[in-house]
Amino acid sequence: MSNAPLTIIAITTAKPGKEAALGAAQEKLAEETLVEDGCLRYELHQSLDDGRVRIFVENWASEQQWRAHMEGAAMQRFQASGVGDYFADFALHRLTKVAG
Repeated sequence: MSNAPLTIIAITTAKPGKEAALGAAQEKLAEETLVEDGCLRYELHQSLDDGRVRIFVENWASEQQWRAHMEGAAMQRFQASGVGDYFADFALHRLTKVAG
């Protein structure tokens, strides 16, 4: 596990008719996550082309702190809320800066 800063891009697509419910849960998750240790940036964006698509852009001080977030209270509440049934698609990309 690397101690280098980590960028996460998470792309989610809501099932038709679940956009508002999933979006509200994601907004709450973003608000709670911003105060977590090691969270440098946690932004939620919505596609201009498809209102069902939302994209998280996250920056973490280290992979270890991101992993702690993934197992932490905010993520547990998010998952326990039942929003897993609202996803049509989900893609997670972990990135690290290599130059410049």
